[in-house]
Parts: sequence; C-alpha cells; structure tokens
Amino acid sequence: MDYELSLKNSWNVVKENIVTFIVGLLIAVIGSILIVTIAPLVYGFTSMAVKGARGEAIEIGDVFEGFKKENIIRSWTFMIIYLIIVGVLGQIASILSTIVGILFMFTMPLLVIKEGLSGIEAITESVEIVKTAPVESIIVYVITLVLNMIGIFLLGIGVLITAPISAVFLAYATFEMAE
Repeated sequence: MDYELSLKNSWNVVKENIVTFIVGLLIAVIGSILIVTIAPLVYGFTSMAVKGARGEAIEIGDVFEGFKKENIIRSWTFMIIYLIIVGVLGQIASILSTIVGILFMFTMPLLVIKEGLSGIEAITESVEIVKTAPVESIIVYVITLVLNMIGIFLLGIGVLITAPISAVFLAYATFEMAE
C-alpha cells in the first residue's frame, strides 16, 4: 500500500467535498445523541467516505444510507458485536494498564535514586513498594494521574506545569516509601 498516495488522495477528496463532509459529520454526531441512530449514521458517514474513495459524487443525503432497512440491520449487527468485544477487551486492557502503571510507578525514580540498580531490580523494588503499601501507592498514582489530566485539560499547555509537579511528587513519594 502506498500510504503517502492514499493520504494525498484522501485529502483531495475531502478538500473537494469539505462542506458536504462537515455537514454529514455534524448530522452523524448530533443525530447520534439518539442512541438508536448511531449505527446507521456511522454507516452513512462511512458510505460518504467510500463513495469519495471510489471517485463517485458525494451528497449530504448519503449520511442517511444507513437507514435503509437492510443497512440498519447490518450496521446494528456489527455495532452490537463491536461494542461487546471492545467493551470487554477495553476494560481488561484498561485494568491491566492501570495495574502495570501502579506496579511500575516507582521504577524510574528508583533508577535515579539508587544508581547501581538494574532495570529489573528497580521494577522488582517498585513492585515490592506497592505490595508493602498498596493503598498509599494507589493514592500516589491517582494524584499524579489527576495532576497530569488537569494539565492536559488546560489546553495541553498546563502539562508544562503539572508534569514537573507530579514528577517531583513521585520522587518525594519514592523517597518515603522506599525506606
């Protein structure tokens, strides 16, 4: 696949149909407030994209293609299966990611604090800190997470302030909890 060419062609299709795509997207997003319309509107917006990729004319009305009887059933069949799988896997991945984040959270500060420590030893020590003080570790994790989320919500630029604060906070926590 020629990714560069595909991106260039995609841009050209959108550029030539910018108003149609924007209106179609707005219809799909606003119309999806009614949950029963999500799948057919996603189908319709995708139909617009496929028509554009084929070089066919795109119309705002294409966003409603998903409401044809056979397309409603097909789109909802897919959407239900997709949501079940994503919901289950997403929860598992989210939980695993959070657990790993908590278990490894003290690793980098430990590598800096204890210069002779190997990466594996630092991970092991971080896990031991969490096992010894699970509640405190979770609290430290949540505080650093919330600090950085605040920075992200402040147009992203806030991270320039919150990331150093959370890093120093984590260093303090590591000093206290690693003793």
